[in-house]
Amino acid sequence: MATASKLRLLKDVLKALTDGPGFDRVVSTLNVVSSGGGKCLCEMKVEENHQNRGGTLHGGVTATLVDVVSTLNLIGEKEVAGVSVDLNVTYLKGAKAGDELQVESSLLRAGRSMAFLSVDIRNKETGLLIAQGRHTKHLGAGIIEKSNSSTPQG
Repeated sequence: MATASKLRLLKDVLKALTDGPGFDRVVSTLNVVSSGGGKCLCEMKVEENHQNRGGTLHGGVTATLVDVVSTLNLIGEKEVAGVSVDLNVTYLKGAKAGDELQVESSLLRAGRSMAFLSVDIRNKETGLLIAQGRHTKHLGAGIIEKSNSSTPQG
């Protein structure tokens, strides 16, 4: 389990990523629940603006969840945000406005220069798997400054 200061860091990083004009703001309602032991758990309620024309969770929002939550996990474990090398998503089931999602990232391996993470997105109520993602990151950039900054550098 993460310390209170580690959770605060991840919440601050998430706020920095989603407050502003960047695309990551699409997941601004994401909440960090826990972090530690190579895992990071977040939750988010699907809203109307997260839907595609078919009325289900937009694939771009799903991919952004994979990106953001795996990056938070990496920051929590290695204090490095890294740079995406590969990201893939398998879409398994739809989610509609009002559905609560649990998004859990697992750090599969982190070496000197590369990290490999997986992400499961589930319906919180039913436990059904909505999507599954893999994210490979290069660790040469994005080191968290330990002095006075809580946002990724790079």
